[in-house]
Amino acid sequence: MGLPTLEFSDSYLDSPDFRERLKCHEVELERTNKFIKELIKDGSLLIGALRNLSMAVQKFSQSLQDFQFECIGDAETDDEISIAQSLKEFARLLIAVEEERRRLIQNANDVLIAPLEKFRKEQIGAAK
Repeated sequence: MGLPTLEFSDSYLDSPDFRERLKCHEVELERTNKFIKELIKDGSLLIGALRNLSMAVQKFSQSLQDFQFECIGDAETDDEISIAQSLKEFARLLIAVEEERRRLIQNANDVLIAPLEKFRKEQIGAAK
């Protein structure tokens, strides 16, 4: 449907019809402002959770890289060597994934959260 139009010339008359249309616009501005605020809040919480996840995965990856089998006897078995190499390779893959996640998190903040906050403050705030 859409909002009824507001004509500057109608503001001079200050009719009840104009006031009703103006009220519709004010209600929509407030609704949009609240929605964007919630979106920013939820996005920020998500980014925080992703940062925490990233730190936990990095710690796990470091633990995998640091893992060493305790040998019984003079040398590691072929299975022990294979498992240790697999853990180190898995750790390297996790690190690569986390580097990309860090970029994604930074992009989300720079491309989504900051512009939304700027729009809400500058555009909606000015219109109010």
